[in-house]
Amino acid sequence: MRPDCYSILGVPRTATPGEIRAAYRRLARLYHPDLNSGSEAEERMQQINEAYATLSDPGRRRQYDLHGTVSGAPVVQRRPPGAGPRRGTAPPRDYVPQRGEDLEVCMLINARDAARGTRKSFVVERMETCPRCRGGGLEPEEIAIAGRCWRCGGEQRLSRTLRLNATIPAGVADGSRLRLRGQGNAGLDGGANGHVYVTARLAPNRGWGHTLRFVLRHLFG
Repeated sequence: MRPDCYSILGVPRTATPGEIRAAYRRLARLYHPDLNSGSEAEERMQQINEAYATLSDPGRRRQYDLHGTVSGAPVVQRRPPGAGPRRGTAPPRDYVPQRGEDLEVCMLINARDAARGTRKSFVVERMETCPRCRGGGLEPEEIAIAGRCWRCGGEQRLSRTLRLNATIPAGVADGSRLRLRGQGNAGLDGGANGHVYVTARLAPNRGWGHTLRFVLRHLFG
């Protein structure tokens, strides 16, 4: 008898998609052959990949809950040698490139910087292509039991906080928007990156009290 998918991941049958994804990531860090040299790690990781492939897909999960199987076939199938583009053991689906989301940033500058132009740095949190699977969502092909990438959980991207720079041109007007091309969130399935749009806001030159109220109004409404 095939092990129950819920038992393999250690989640109840009422588990949410987020709980299932979290359980997969936790188990992958314990049993992935790159991290665990135990004799049973490879077999256990194969079961984990199969269970996650079933429960992470709403249609497959529904069929599994009703019939205890998915079309009577193994959930995860190995890629035959030389068979088309590499997609490892990911559930079959259409891979349509999706452009990454744009990000919006508000930057406060004084009248002097607005008149002369300046270069400002700012911190942004964006989604970047997973360095392990390089945006494929799968483990590297040389791993025999390739399944969803354990680092990003098959999501293709990871969140990262970093510092970017923007050049504010001389004579910029209050409310002007600058575009940093390709600096937004990474795309999916080979899609282009989004952009970062920087809105320049001129601080009134009326002392610190006015400036502080101006900043708070634009940050918190």
